[in-house]
This record gives sequence, C-alpha cells and structure tokens, in this order.
Amino acid sequence: MVQMFWACFWYDGRSELIAMERDPRAPRNGYSARSYIWALEEGLLPVLDEDTIYQMDNAPIHTSHETTEWLEIMGIEVIDWPPYSPDLNPIEHLWWALKQKICELHPELEGQGGGQVDRDLFIKAAQEAWQALP
Repeated sequence: MVQMFWACFWYDGRSELIAMERDPRAPRNGYSARSYIWALEEGLLPVLDEDTIYQMDNAPIHTSHETTEWLEIMGIEVIDWPPYSPDLNPIEHLWWALKQKICELHPELEGQGGGQVDRDLFIKAAQEAWQALP
C-alpha cells in the first residue's frame, strides 16, 4: 500500500499530518497536483501567516502549473528551489523519523494489506506517530 502524507514544520511548531487523497481523475487513480492542493488547503492554510515563506522540493505535483497558480492566487511565497539540486529539504529527516516511530509504535502493521480498513488503520497510526515525535 502506498499512502502519501503532507506536513510542515517551523521553528517552534508543526502542522497536522495530512493523509493525501488520491485523485480519481489521475492516471491509475494516483496522486496529482489536485491531491497536493487539497492537502495544502487542509494543512497549510490553517497555519499560514503573512510572514511565511513556504519550502517544497521540485516534485512534479509541487511545480505543476495548477499548483503554481494556486500558490500565487493564495499569495503564498515559495522559496526558489533550483532544479536537480540535492534534496536538502529538512522535512526529509522528519519523514525518516516518522517511519521509524510508526514501526516502533505499531509493529503489527508490518505486511498489512491494501484494503480501506488497513489504510485507515495505517493513517491513524501515522498521525499518532507524528504527534509522538519530539
């Protein structure tokens, strides 16, 4: 099962962990710029203030025309991230720590299936693990 999440953090805080929704209009019902925008609406907008400069990498759903246009409409300033640069985004370290914490708190999830019940349990476990990270 593949489940994408969105989250952000800053000096003295962090957002909720948002389980991204698959886009029924995307190839193979995958994740798209629309999926990303839905996650930003749910997770970023509630914690955004006028001084925020948002950092994201150059994943295609982040740099798509649809996402870029939405960010501009919302007035969200984005750090210019050079293409083909090493992935220095600090949230990558948190994704690794989140995976470790999920395994620590929920070893029973190892090898689970891909059904909706398993997905819901996994999302709940991930959100619990996100809150448990220092």
